[in-house]
Amino acid sequence: METLENIIAENILKHRKLSKLTQAELGEKLNFSDKSVSKWEKGESLPDIVTLKKMCDIFNITLNDLTSKTSPKQIMRKSSKHLLITLLSAGLVWLVATTVFVFLLLFTPNTPKIWLCFIYAVPVTAIVMLVFSCLWAKNIWQFLASTLLIWTSLISLCLTINNIWYILLIGVPLEILLMLLFFLKKSNIKNLK
Repeated sequence: METLENIIAENILKHRKLSKLTQAELGEKLNFSDKSVSKWEKGESLPDIVTLKKMCDIFNITLNDLTSKTSPKQIMRKSSKHLLITLLSAGLVWLVATTVFVFLLLFTPNTPKIWLCFIYAVPVTAIVMLVFSCLWAKNIWQFLASTLLIWTSLISLCLTINNIWYILLIGVPLEILLMLLFFLKKSNIKNLK
């Protein structure tokens, strides 16, 4: 039977490699030397509970994930489950858009631009992606979902109101602000760790 020290050591090593961090990079984020990380990964010593919690935050896992035996299949199942939930939610948005389109077509067939139901579904899908990326994903997915939301919202507005393509200019400073926020958030996370 494996000891708790060995389980934690294996999990630190596994999650560090999954996070694509070197021992030195992980040590830097935790304010420890790479030698300390090496000792933890060999099971020669254990980090304190505060350090374990910081590691969990870095690896985006729970303390239970770090202290219990988990198989790679369990890790894959968890991320697959998150992806499936996100895709089902996005699919629900498109089901609603299709339903609205069909009802408008049936009950008000002469309404112009009924096809906009599908155009509006794109920024709503971006909102769904943004929410789930804030819950489960890394910052880059939040950035990409936010970018998609900005541009699809502006394009939807352009298609709704004729001849206002210049409104897309609003997207330029919004995108710049979003990039600055992303880099600021990224540097703050590095400084905290």
